[in-house]
Amino acid sequence: MKNNFLKTLAVILVLINFVQAQNTFIFPLKGKPTLNGNYGEVRPNHFHAGIDFRTHYTDHLPIYAVMDGYVSRIKISTTGYGKVLYVTHPNGLVSVYGHEYAFADKIKNYTEAAQEIAEVFEIELFPKPTDLPVKQGEVIGYTGNTGSSEGPHLHFEIRDEKTEAPLNPLRFLKIEDVVAPKIQRVALYSEYKLEKIIPPSKKTDTLKTAYPIAFGVECFDYEQTQGNKNNIYKAEIYVDGKLYYRHILDSIAFDLARYVNTYADYDAKKQKHITIQKLFKEKNNDLPIYKTINDKGFISFKDGAFHAVRIVVYDFYNQKDEISFSVKTSVSPSSKDEGNKKQDCLTLFKESTADYSIELPAKSLYEDVALVTSYQKNILSFTAVNYDVPFQNNCTIKLKVPDNLIKYKDKLCLSNVSGVKSYVDAVFENSFAKASIKTFGKYRVDVDTIVPQIKFNSNKTGVYKAGNIISFKVIDNYSGIGVFKLHLNGKWHLAEYEHKTNTIFFTVDEKVSKGNLILNLQVSDKKNNQSNFQTTLVIQ
Repeated sequence: MKNNFLKTLAVILVLINFVQAQNTFIFPLKGKPTLNGNYGEVRPNHFHAGIDFRTHYTDHLPIYAVMDGYVSRIKISTTGYGKVLYVTHPNGLVSVYGHEYAFADKIKNYTEAAQEIAEVFEIELFPKPTDLPVKQGEVIGYTGNTGSSEGPHLHFEIRDEKTEAPLNPLRFLKIEDVVAPKIQRVALYSEYKLEKIIPPSKKTDTLKTAYPIAFGVECFDYEQTQGNKNNIYKAEIYVDGKLYYRHILDSIAFDLARYVNTYADYDAKKQKHITIQKLFKEKNNDLPIYKTINDKGFISFKDGAFHAVRIVVYDFYNQKDEISFSVKTSVSPSSKDEGNKKQDCLTLFKESTADYSIELPAKSLYEDVALVTSYQKNILSFTAVNYDVPFQNNCTIKLKVPDNLIKYKDKLCLSNVSGVKSYVDAVFENSFAKASIKTFGKYRVDVDTIVPQIKFNSNKTGVYKAGNIISFKVIDNYSGIGVFKLHLNGKWHLAEYEHKTNTIFFTVDEKVSKGNLILNLQVSDKKNNQSNFQTTLVIQ
């Protein structure tokens, strides 16, 4: 009886170990993993949704599936994650591998077959579970620098399969972290406005200010002594020894990621080039990161006494840095009447005249502000008093099309002429140019009728062999490159576009016939202005 029990227990332990092994992620790269970036970093208009593995300035390192599963999504784009793979796993998680140089052969062949049918480079595919199964440790691609990457690395995410929310990958992969985070500066806020910035090295026995007050910090986490400045994982405020505030950067859905523009002080980043993370909530802030927060993070000391404040920041492995000081407040400051009626940031703003209309959805602003509109010389100015933060939700504007531009209906666009002229896509609708905008500014109706430029980067001989790269410099200074097609002897051939270098290219391989080939390249911008280039190639 005892022997049977022991045998059964042994079998159960083996099964438990097997299940645990099946649910354990491995690293997607070989060697000691180090990070260029971590989860929750403040990026332009979004939080970083994963971790960036350092590849030491090299491309083409093998990428390994972190667990058994199947390739459930393939996307190739000239921006964003570039060439990216999504692998769905039996445990309900999805791993993501971005900025790849190339896919492994079976995935590459599957993708290129679809590209050839559609005759496009940019593509998005959703394979079935039986199409591209992968095993843990199988090579699925190679590291690169495609898309909106600023240098060679592997962007890696883990998402919840059902919600698609990105999760902090450090919950599943342990990275060696030997350095605690560091508080660089403490920021003091009064009525949501930055009042002063205090270096922690400065001994501050007492901060004297008016109430209510709130705090922010500029801080970084260093994984290694010479590592990158990554973000913290958690921040806390203690008031007179009691926990008053806590946030944790663990899971932020993509549709909430733009709230980074209220989580971090946008003006401080733009004007002072420092990243201050606010330890309080503005009126419009739906981030789920706040685990403990009293009075939206604002503190009111009305007794005129000294109070102890301690701010603590942590990395994922609970290493920490902290700063303590005393605070004494006077009476609450009187609100300054700016003489303008403020728009409630939680409600819709609409304005319409014979020349223009504006529709700013509810919860597009982060605080109540006074909006200012004017229309002069065909230019719509839409601004706010002492506030210039990008919108949480896109604003729809319509501008009356001047009579001399009506004939360019399919070429119409808007220009943001607040500073350097920039393109805004628009469509013609009932004598108006309609567009979605993301920022305040000055806008006018414009047209794009200029074709892209194509320059052939030919070699001196005009003769090409297997392995040679044939490339073209393509430039469009306004709406940008849209669609391109390359034909060899009249047949579509796959070519790639790298927007960072303005280059369209392809490699001479077994699919390229030997002999004299007529090459034709058609390039259109986003307003369908098309250029054509033709030449003869000699392939040996």
